[in-house]
Amino acid sequence: MLQEMAPRRTHRLTIAIDTGGTFTDCVYRVGGRLEVLKLPSTPDDQARAILGAIERIVERAGASSIEVRHGTTV
Repeated sequence: MLQEMAPRRTHRLTIAIDTGGTFTDCVYRVGGRLEVLKLPSTPDDQARAILGAIERIVERAGASSIEVRHGTTV
């Protein structure tokens, strides 16, 4: 029987996000490892992809606080 792993917890999480016309790319560090998340962009409202990415990352990695750095090619 497989047990579901609990999300890893970290005190502070820094997320770097680049929003483009096609994809929203995210990089963050968990336990000394870089993790990557790539989602389709939402051109009609770029904030939807950005907020969706942040929610997924925090759900995966856990954090008591986050810092978001954002850039765009749009």
